[in-house]
Amino acid sequence: MGDYLTAINQDETEISAFVDLLAREGVKSYLEIGSKFGGSLWRVANALPKGSVIVAVDLPDSAGGHSASRVSLAACVEALRAEGYQAHLIWGDSTDPQLIEHVRALGPFDAALIDANHTLEYVTQDFANYGPMARVVAFHDIAWRRKDSWVGKRIDVPVFWAAAKAAAARHEEIVYCPTGKNNGIGVLWRS
Repeated sequence: MGDYLTAINQDETEISAFVDLLAREGVKSYLEIGSKFGGSLWRVANALPKGSVIVAVDLPDSAGGHSASRVSLAACVEALRAEGYQAHLIWGDSTDPQLIEHVRALGPFDAALIDANHTLEYVTQDFANYGPMARVVAFHDIAWRRKDSWVGKRIDVPVFWAAAKAAAARHEEIVYCPTGKNNGIGVLWRS
């Protein structure tokens, strides 16, 4: 078994609520930008009907990536195929035009989760590139917070989310973790 069975980088109550939301929405095709070890991909896919289209995009050898996740994510996608899902794994930078076209050819999607490079520039580009491919678009880390003295990679998703939800006709926030360690999921519906 792969790390994808145990490596879920979301709060348990948050990912469960997200999976429930996708089930209520009748999702049968799912795109995940930034799948890391495959934990959330596995969790979401197994809540969807067999035969659903599942697409993962990841760049494990990037500055913010995890090269060790490559084997786990590949095993996750193979296991999903064995379970009867139309699972696809695309390696590369989510902003690469050829990669975007490859993903577009597999869509459109009922839902997408954007959880890759968390800088404002990248999350904005990912939403511009992949948002139009899905009717429901979600973002992880909308409630990220650390002390101002914290040293490490900053996450700009909360800044992006504030603007995106203000412009959306409908949105929902799934934020249950009180510690700020796991950082919430924001969902918006495209009109």
